[in-house]
Amino acid sequence: MKNISCLLLLIPVLFGSCEKVIDLKYTDNEVKFVIEGTLTNEPGSCTVLLSKTRNFKDSSPFSGLSGGMVKIENNGTTYTLPETSPGVYKLSTLTGVPGQTYHLTVAVEGQTFSASSTMPLPVPFDDFYLKPKDFDSLRTITYVKYKDPANQANFYWFELFVNDKRQRNFSLMNDQFTPGQEVNTPVIFENKTDDLSRNFKKGDKLALEMHSIDASVYLYLFSLSAAEGSDNGAAPANPLSNLTGGALGFFSAQTTQKRTLVIP
Repeated sequence: MKNISCLLLLIPVLFGSCEKVIDLKYTDNEVKFVIEGTLTNEPGSCTVLLSKTRNFKDSSPFSGLSGGMVKIENNGTTYTLPETSPGVYKLSTLTGVPGQTYHLTVAVEGQTFSASSTMPLPVPFDDFYLKPKDFDSLRTITYVKYKDPANQANFYWFELFVNDKRQRNFSLMNDQFTPGQEVNTPVIFENKTDDLSRNFKKGDKLALEMHSIDASVYLYLFSLSAAEGSDNGAAPANPLSNLTGGALGFFSAQTTQKRTLVIP
């Protein structure tokens, strides 16, 4: 496979203040547009990021892509998202409504990309707790509890925070084997780096954001995790985006809740 090149997909804001770099393989040197958008049922959450992939050898810092036209349509009303900083498009007045479908359109550099996402109904995040025996400085096991609604497919995305800092890893769940049941399942916080300052200690604040997402976003995040975690030497498949037009990334209309605990 002589023509395989390596590009970097940078996901900087929706996954936290630090950049999350994903090593993806392509069959040519074509630069791809990257679109990452979220709309939640909380005020001020509507954000779309616009950027491009860059070559692995390019050491220049990440910069968003300016000059795009970003719109979200719902029930015949179209909202235009102003660019608040390079590559960041936000509209604080648009709050998502569970059960509604939202359509994203992005026009940039003569190309147009689109995606649709239906915001699921919220599922109460009943509990987030830690058993003392499951605390360890490198690997701490927490537990989440919620009641999965019956008679519908449900998909969940848990983002992890340590002392208010979003972590690189995340947890995905679905109700393939638990429809309509009370779910009580572990979520693992882990320090896989050599940085001892990231080890867990008593008094640390752990937090989870629980998002109810639609099936297309779940598939994207699942394939994203698989691509990043591939260590068998083969080129991983690109994440399966719900965007049309050839861009990488995703658009998610999702409900969100957050719970925190302190390591005793």
